[in-house]
Amino acid sequence: MDTPNLISYDDVIDAAYDIFLEMASDNLEPADVLLFTMQFDERGAAELVETKDDWAEHVGFDVDKEVYAEVRVGLVNEENDELDDVFARLLVSRDPDNKFCHVLWKRD
Repeated sequence: MDTPNLISYDDVIDAAYDIFLEMASDNLEPADVLLFTMQFDERGAAELVETKDDWAEHVGFDVDKEVYAEVRVGLVNEENDELDDVFARLLVSRDPDNKFCHVLWKRD
C-alpha cells in the first residue's frame, strides 16, 4: 500500500490529546478528571506507543499499523519515568482523507 501522505506522528499525538481533552469529562470518573487536571503540569503525558494487536476486537476491522497509530494519555510515574496511570488509549488514523479515532477509556 502506498502511503506517502500520512500525517506525522507528532500531529497524531496532538490530535489524540485534543480529542482526549474534549471528551475526558464525559468519559472519565470525576476523580480521574480532577487528578489528571491537577497533576498534568508535573506528570501528564500523551505518548505514541506501539499499536497493540487488540484493536481489531474493539473497532471491528484489521488495523494497519502503518496507517493507524496508538496514543496513550495519562500520568507518568516519577520513579521509573513510565506512563503507568493511563486514562485513555486512542487509535488514530494517519490518513488525512480517512479521519478516524477510537478511544478506550479508563474504567474503575
